Amino acid sequence: MNKNIDSFPFYAETFLADSKSRMRPSNICSSMLNFAYRHADARGFGATSSLGWVIARMGVHIERVPLEREKLRVDTWIRNLYHGFTDRCVRMVDENGKEVVSMIATFAMIDLETRSAVDLNGDIGVAMNGCLVPDEPLALRRIPSINRMPVEEVTFKRRPHYSDIDINGHMNSVRYIDHILDAMPIEYLNTHDITDITVAYMQEGSATEELSYGIKEVEPDHYIAQVTKENGVVSSRFAFKFKEREF
Repeated sequence: MNKNIDSFPFYAETFLADSKSRMRPSNICSSMLNFAYRHADARGFGATSSLGWVIARMGVHIERVPLEREKLRVDTWIRNLYHGFTDRCVRMVDENGKEVVSMIATFAMIDLETRSAVDLNGDIGVAMNGCLVPDEPLALRRIPSINRMPVEEVTFKRRPHYSDIDINGHMNSVRYIDHILDAMPIEYLNTHDITDITVAYMQEGSATEELSYGIKEVEPDHYIAQVTKENGVVSSRFAFKFKEREF
């Protein structure tokens, strides 16, 4: 394997699973993102007390939902670097060597004090350029586009709670997924597996601002969701695809 690809053993702990012994979608995403952060830390361009990585877009394809107590491997690498953004790839592989989950996440680095983007043409960019693996195969070839149809009807409103806030004092990017799935019928989620998650983040949600969530089924088993801030600005958009569970 390419030396710029890091591989980590991963065990799907019981607390990461739902009542049907499958990893929750949010736990799949957060676990894979954590390994991407570890990859960056090991190479000298991880987050610091003054700099942080924020997600702009994310695409996840789930060929098969990992099961409780399953032993897996997570591989992660950087595909490219462009215009102040970087695409990081992550895959989850089972004991038979089969890729079960693939992710592409587009990140930008920001100055945590000014909240402005950091120029990646400096030392950080030089370090990252030396770690690029542009041709490594991944089941997810690109981040899909999201249906931008406005979701005008508000499904629910929620003010961020303690468990929603990340180290930067804003809504954790993955917690939105939990909120949206919590609003869907449990009977549906217990009989369907999620296959695709696509996210576009436009503005961070603050720790004190009430957010409005709108969810709409645009095709059978295909949902879009929109999160809107108190000032009416769309904070983020999501797309979810499901398939009926076979067993």
